[in-house]
Amino acid sequence: MISTGPGAPLVVTEVPVPIAGQGQVLVKLESCGICHSDLHLRDETLPNDAYPRVFGHEGIGRVVAVGAGTFKAPTIGARVGLPWLYDTCLACKPCRSGLENYCPTQQARGVEQDGAFAEYAVLEARFACEIPDQIDPITGAPLLCAGLTAWSALKRSKLEAGQNVLIIGAGGLGQYAVLIAKARGARVIVVDQDPAKLQTAQNLGADLGILAGPEAGAAVRQAGGADVTLNFAPTPRVWQTIKDAVNPLSDIVAVALVDDPVDLSMLWLIDGGHRVYGSSVGTRQDLLDFLNFAAQNPLAVNVETVPLDQVNHALDRLQAGDVAGRLCVDFSL
Repeated sequence: MISTGPGAPLVVTEVPVPIAGQGQVLVKLESCGICHSDLHLRDETLPNDAYPRVFGHEGIGRVVAVGAGTFKAPTIGARVGLPWLYDTCLACKPCRSGLENYCPTQQARGVEQDGAFAEYAVLEARFACEIPDQIDPITGAPLLCAGLTAWSALKRSKLEAGQNVLIIGAGGLGQYAVLIAKARGARVIVVDQDPAKLQTAQNLGADLGILAGPEAGAAVRQAGGADVTLNFAPTPRVWQTIKDAVNPLSDIVAVALVDDPVDLSMLWLIDGGHRVYGSSVGTRQDLLDFLNFAAQNPLAVNVETVPLDQVNHALDRLQAGDVAGRLCVDFSL
C-alpha cells in the first residue's frame, strides 16, 4: 500500500521484493497494526516530500533472509517486530544514554524508510526485536506502538502503587494504559467524550469513568485527584481539565500529537511542583521489557482485523472515531 502524496489514498501496488543488505534482514509480514500516526502521515506532508512511501509501523513477521555480511542477526524463521523506530545514529548523547528514541537523526518506519503495509519489508538487524512465543501476531502488532507508547509514558513517570492515574482519551492507547496502570497497582480514572469508550475502559478495569467537559477536572479532583496524568486526546482543550484535576507534585505526560499551544503558567508549575514533559513511543529496551510483560500479562484490548487492501477504509474509520479498540492488517486474509 503506497502513498503517492499528501492526502492521497494509499494505492495497492506490485513492487519488487526488497533485498536485505549488509546489517539487514528481510521479513515476510504476518500482521501490521493500523495507527493514528498512519492517519497523520496519510493526510499531511512527509518530510523532504519523501514519496512514494509505504506506511505501517506495527508489523510482525518472520525472517526469511539475512543480508550478506550481517552479524548478530535473528535466525531464519524467527518472529520479529517492525516498530516505529527504524534506526538511529547510536552515537549521540540520547543514543549513548539509552534514549535513542530522542536521537535527532533517527529514521522512522513509514516516514524516512518504508514501513510494514507490505508483504515484505527490511529490518535493521541491530534494531531487531524478537517477539515472545506467547504473543499472537495479530493481538501483538498494536503493542509495538500503541502499547509501547503507553508503557513508556508510565515508565517515565514517578508512579507508585496506590496512586491515581488520570488517562485522558480512552481509545486504543488509553485502553492499553488502563491495563498497564492497573497492573502496576494504580487507581485509574478515565476521561473521554464518548460514553461507549468510557464503558470499555471500565470493563478493562478503570475505577472511574468521567465524561469530558468543563466540569471533568473538578470531578477528578473530587474523586481524589490525579498524581499522574497521561494525555492521549489530540486537542489543547483538555489542558484546562488537566489543570483542574491534578494533585500537588503531579506528573503530566504529553503523548497525543497536539501542535497548538496551551496556557502553561510558570507560577502554577512552581506552586504545585508539577512536572510536565513529553513521551515519544519507546526505546529498544522499553520494547523488550514491555513485550516480556505482555507475554506474562495478556492485554485484552479488542483488535479487529482487515485485509491489506482495506487500509484506507480503516484509516477513514479512525478519522471518524468509529473504532472501539485497535485495527490490524492480517496478511492471511
